[in-house]
Amino acid sequence: MDSFLFETRIYLIWVGFIQFICAVLAAPLFYLVAIRVKKMTFQAFFRAYVFFNGFLLLWGCLGHYAFLSLTYEKSYVSVDRLVDWFPFIPFGQWVLDQGFGGESHGHLIGSATLWQLRLVWFAIALPVWLLAFASTRLTCQVLSRFSPGPAPANRRSPQKGG
Repeated sequence: MDSFLFETRIYLIWVGFIQFICAVLAAPLFYLVAIRVKKMTFQAFFRAYVFFNGFLLLWGCLGHYAFLSLTYEKSYVSVDRLVDWFPFIPFGQWVLDQGFGGESHGHLIGSATLWQLRLVWFAIALPVWLLAFASTRLTCQVLSRFSPGPAPANRRSPQKGG
């Protein structure tokens, strides 16, 4: 396994690209849910959505590295190890089967099973998602304290006196 900085760079580039595409495609659906359930404005939704995806990507970097540290070359080997862990795609045979232009495939090591690796994936993905939600909520709360709200309306209109 490579260094944390190398793994992070690869993760940010490839998963960031895939996550961006997925986020753009899913945004209209999530916006419709947000305006019906939370009565959010577009600006509030957009800010929270961008923060959430950013935090999911950042916490996902740590999750990716943790997953590789715990499992790669201990429980499995993959031929093309571009990205073996996504927070939104469970670990599966697709990781072992990937390989560009060759017949070689990855494999499980020893008595490891796909279900064991999926459990490790879940044990890491769950905190990543929870941290992304908590980070987004905290950030939006802090920012709402500093952003100016609507100007208070005067109940009485000024009297024009003569």
